[in-house]
Amino acid sequence: MHKLIHKILLGLGLTFSLLGCGENSVQADSNLTDFSDVDLLWEAAHPDGDDWSDHLLPMIQQNHASAFLPGASDVTNFCPKYHSLNDTKRIQFWGYLISAITKFESAFDPTSRMSEPSLGTDKVTKSTVYSEGLLQLSYQDAGWIPNCEINWEKDKNLGPKDPRKTILNPYINLNCGTWILANQIRNRNQIAVSSGVYWAVLRPGHPRLSSIQALTRQMPGCQ
Repeated sequence: MHKLIHKILLGLGLTFSLLGCGENSVQADSNLTDFSDVDLLWEAAHPDGDDWSDHLLPMIQQNHASAFLPGASDVTNFCPKYHSLNDTKRIQFWGYLISAITKFESAFDPTSRMSEPSLGTDKVTKSTVYSEGLLQLSYQDAGWIPNCEINWEKDKNLGPKDPRKTILNPYINLNCGTWILANQIRNRNQIAVSSGVYWAVLRPGHPRLSSIQALTRQMPGCQ
């Protein structure tokens, strides 16, 4: 339904802008791109998946095109025909990859959280590190991600899986996590990195990496 509405708005020169708080507003924009021909992986798996895609893809286009569009040295391992894709399809690929990472990090559950005792103490919460939300971020990440709205002061009195927590807000989580991936591509020029990678599933040799590659190769245009 959201994709149908989005197509109608495109014809009117309008779009939904999904804000960090998760509310919808309509903004005029004469440079809209229609991303609706490709479904990201979470769209069939979660009732809010369409909204996440409507948020993520324009955000990649607006904020991270310079990092993502040229690709990475190993991008053809994930999308063999990447360099033949136009810019719209390239943006869709990166959204598809992020949705594939999310599949194995949180199973598309925005309230997912996991204790990470091997990572020590979170510098912000002063307790064991927890990875939380769609892309399994932690509170201490907000200190090094520009404009990341994960906020422990707002969250500390809420229950562990309270969806009102900023870290569990899927739009905030995607904003911050996408910056991490864009920064990796910008600095390392690789998707799969053997050391210093944020998500273990992107480490060469991890059993989930081949599954992620198989999923992204299925995106229309990649084969």
